Amino acid sequence: MHLSTYSIVGADPEAGEVGVAVQSKFLAVGAFVPWAEGGVGAVATQAFPDLTQGPRGLSGLAAGVEPEDVLAELMAGDALREQRQVGLVTADGRAASHTGAECFDWAGARTGHGFAAQGNVLAGPGVVQAMADVFQQTTGPLAVRLLRALEAGQAAGGERRGMESAALIVRKPGGGYGGNHDRMLDLRVDHGDQPITRLAELLDLHDLYFGSSPPDSWVPFDDGLRAEVDQRLRAAGWTREGADLETALSSYFGWENLEERWHGMDALDPRALDYLRANTPLG
Repeated sequence: MHLSTYSIVGADPEAGEVGVAVQSKFLAVGAFVPWAEGGVGAVATQAFPDLTQGPRGLSGLAAGVEPEDVLAELMAGDALREQRQVGLVTADGRAASHTGAECFDWAGARTGHGFAAQGNVLAGPGVVQAMADVFQQTTGPLAVRLLRALEAGQAAGGERRGMESAALIVRKPGGGYGGNHDRMLDLRVDHGDQPITRLAELLDLHDLYFGSSPPDSWVPFDDGLRAEVDQRLRAAGWTREGADLETALSSYFGWENLEERWHGMDALDPRALDYLRANTPLG
């Protein structure tokens, strides 16, 4: 079975992040293609993938081997190397990609500082070119740049067989939930008609629950806002007359998994406030 796919591996050296975005007409592509390690790099294994090449590729990058040499080592002695497609990038932005001569048309890659975009069974070379262009032109967090590149690849024709699954991962040393691991972002859509659209929705939810708005955007907790929040929480059953508003509001944030957006009673995170207004009645 041929894993027809387009993917991009990327690095943001300033943020210390590495990641992979991928879409495929294949069930649960996130279980096969994306590999990454914070502070090391990222690897995409596809076409007729050898999944051991993901961890072996990361091991080579961690040892300081140049990306092209890592690819050469992965393909050496591999009888099916002409059916493989592998892209990789280091945490500091060096990248390389391999496309075997027997990968189904169109197959190929574009590489540059901080990324390698590759795919097979594509509508044409414009797919990976669009991914490369948009990744380089987009600003913001690495996850957003990877997703935008994936969207651009689909807009340019994507995979000729269509869509089924997609995945997006980002790794950063100490960047995971709780701060003691590198799994900053790990999202998958295993089956669906519009997996990239659903992936974008999941990324937005991830930002809601694990992100935090810049302090200069926080909404001052003045008397009017205090009265509104108290009224909403009371109508929703969180407070009663005379109850402590801070305790009730803090408990509400915890119940709704918005702890990362709790900043005390001086100001409210605007995205958390929007969520509160959308999900509680006004009396």
